[in-house]
Amino acid sequence: MSPEEVPPEELRISDVMTVNVITSKPEETVVEAARKMAENDVGSVVVVDEKGTILGIVTEGDIVRRVVARGLDPSKTVVRDIMTQNPVTIYEDATLAAAAEYMREKGIGHLPVVNEHGRLVGIISRSDIVRLAPSLIEVLYIRRGEEGQA
Repeated sequence: MSPEEVPPEELRISDVMTVNVITSKPEETVVEAARKMAENDVGSVVVVDEKGTILGIVTEGDIVRRVVARGLDPSKTVVRDIMTQNPVTIYEDATLAAAAEYMREKGIGHLPVVNEHGRLVGIISRSDIVRLAPSLIEVLYIRRGEEGQA
């Protein structure tokens, strides 16, 4: 079966992930992280140390809930203080369907992708999955047992 014939939900994450992951250092300010998101048109930054080890993730929602809604100064608040530590990751050889199910189970919208050595190699988001495999929308957003409910 050629890659064009593979159903989208069976595609491997490594085939469709964003490889140029926007990262941040833990000591950067929230303003710097938000600026990176805006300049690169992404909804998250992966927080890494100087060796590239994943320490956390900061999403647009984190900035709204953990900074803006609390009245904190984003130019004085550092990423380390608002990041989700030890974020959920997925291996690059997993399928899009597996990523969608994992995101739904964990209630997350951005999933850092790692290789077999645990190194950051990409990222995939809910919007990536919806764009690439619209058939997975139900997997992403409908929890088991809720199919018949409005």
